[in-house]
Amino acid sequence: MINTILIDDEEIAVTQLEYLLEQYPEIHVIATFTDPVTALEKIHLYQPDLIFLDIKMPEISGLVVADELSKILPETYVVFVTAYDQYALNAFDYNAIDYILKPVSLKRIDRTIQKVLTNFSSGKFKNTLPSKLSKLTKIYSNGFNRIIGVEEAGKIILLNPSDVIMFTPRGHGATIHTQQKIYKTKQSMNYWEERLTEFNFFRCHKSYLVNFDKLEKILPMFNNTYLLKFFDYPTEIPVSRNKAKELSQILGL
Repeated sequence: MINTILIDDEEIAVTQLEYLLEQYPEIHVIATFTDPVTALEKIHLYQPDLIFLDIKMPEISGLVVADELSKILPETYVVFVTAYDQYALNAFDYNAIDYILKPVSLKRIDRTIQKVLTNFSSGKFKNTLPSKLSKLTKIYSNGFNRIIGVEEAGKIILLNPSDVIMFTPRGHGATIHTQQKIYKTKQSMNYWEERLTEFNFFRCHKSYLVNFDKLEKILPMFNNTYLLKFFDYPTEIPVSRNKAKELSQILGL
């Protein structure tokens, strides 16, 4: 029996998905949530094997929920269910076992369940990196969000957000720029933007997520835009026109 939890802010979506899953005796829905915050608070009590998770939710994004789940339940499978196909690549940053677009059909859910059953029968689990990072959080009392883990030459390098100057895109992932070195990460720019908001990171441009704490100067440019200059770092970063107004509001200008 595969203990399963459903998380979606729309009650009707939860009901429909639960009905489809009732067709599979191997799947046992043990809880449903329409509030992702409540789900995160209580999910450790259930220890589910499988979670069906919506992405676009008003309180917090399902991608943020997935990130938290990777810490507390690193071996739990996640299936994303959403109406927005632009999140597909982000979803696989979290080692999701599948990604389903709404409206969900029985034919489509069957393909997902067969994949789930195959993985369970073979004993195959997710990538071990989330598990390793989950264990490392016990060592660091200031919490998981204060650790940025990157893989390099078979090792896990731990960075603090304060070490990072900026992120830039690299394919479906991102590049992390520090004073000493540049690192590659599989996680997307959107992932890091959501995760590091509380650490004064600002998406000044689609190609740049910058650390405000590393800024030396903000230089006004034409058309009410800006250039960002960092301490002891040669590259100046542009602020896109649609982000310039947001930056002005942040600065109280």
